[in-house]
Amino acid sequence: MLELSDILMTKASSIERKIYAKSSLVGISHGLEDMIVEFKLKSEIFVSFQKFKFFMVEFDRYMILDSLCKKVFVFARNIDFDKIKDFKNTVFIELNDDDSMIEEWNIIINHPEHPAVFLSFSADILKETLIVMKNKLSKYGVEYNPSKINYNKEKDIVTRKMRFFINRTLSEIEDKSSQLITKNNLLEKALSENGEITNEIIKRLCYAAEYRDDDSAVHMARMSIYTSILYEQVETSQNKIRLMNYAALMHDIGKIGIPDSILLKAGKLTSEEFNIMKTHTTIGARILKGSKREVIQMGYELALSHHEKWDGSGYPSGLKEKDIPLTARVVAISDVFDALSTARIYKKAFPIETRIEILKSQRNKHFQGELVDLFLENIDRIIMCKKNIDLKFNNHTDEDVFSMLFNNPMSFFIEC
Repeated sequence: MLELSDILMTKASSIERKIYAKSSLVGISHGLEDMIVEFKLKSEIFVSFQKFKFFMVEFDRYMILDSLCKKVFVFARNIDFDKIKDFKNTVFIELNDDDSMIEEWNIIINHPEHPAVFLSFSADILKETLIVMKNKLSKYGVEYNPSKINYNKEKDIVTRKMRFFINRTLSEIEDKSSQLITKNNLLEKALSENGEITNEIIKRLCYAAEYRDDDSAVHMARMSIYTSILYEQVETSQNKIRLMNYAALMHDIGKIGIPDSILLKAGKLTSEEFNIMKTHTTIGARILKGSKREVIQMGYELALSHHEKWDGSGYPSGLKEKDIPLTARVVAISDVFDALSTARIYKKAFPIETRIEILKSQRNKHFQGELVDLFLENIDRIIMCKKNIDLKFNNHTDEDVFSMLFNNPMSFFIEC
């Protein structure tokens, strides 16, 4: 005996078969059920669920159908009869484990004038499926004779036209949806690959900077994390905060173009040497200029403007106050704090009390006052992070600084 899906796949039109095979069965089932409710059709419903828990998702819908329909037959496995005791007009049939209906999800609407088997409205197909249903009920000890269909040839022609139109339209929607899903998947893959490429570019730039100065790698790592802590206090966009994590790594990228005799000098720079050192801002800007990638664009802002000062006495452009990009104002504080925290050949690291006093003394001079206050409000967290960062990098000698940064979430360093 042919089961329901076999009848549909052999008797239905090619369009109907395509819809049956590809469309959302849940959507089709809901559409047919809603049709019964909307037009208050005194129908018989035969519906199979692969698992009873799927029926429970539709519980409220079927309570309504129970009150409207002539009779409802629900086939499922593992039925919890205590949960369905309020149904008055629905017969629940526990399927055997070897019943082929377990592999199917079907709904049949038997109405004298409005027959439906999924998206087939053919009287001929419905007659065959009703025979299957009658035999199936008998197998489970339920004797029931489904209502007869009033076949009207003229009306059937109209129904067939409607069926063709609906099925053709849904088939077209399904095709377009499938194409859209494919394109979206390709786009997501492309965006993911673009993100990976961008990160790889940033990492390689960082390696180049580290090659010139061994101490710069951990400095850049600390800068990335200090800056992220402060930036999240003033920026609500999670995307921009994420970009800052990586853009801050590039703030000193222009030092690639500074001669070793100046970049690595152990003592104080002469006035002429300092003027050359200052060009690392414009060199970095030239390296990063013109990119369409947001993180590189932010890196350009930082490279060019992180030595500007709130009072206008900074370089290279003498910008002041809010003419300086917010990102650069944030990085300026983190940069100075880390420099004060770090021992060099020509100087010792300043005690934390001295670092805090220097920052306070530069409110509304070097730095925007409100940002200094926010930085100091988070100073305990920043100090703990510095210790945590140094510990992590010192204990992972087999993994370089930038691989650790790019292979771990920022919380790995910030949640100290």
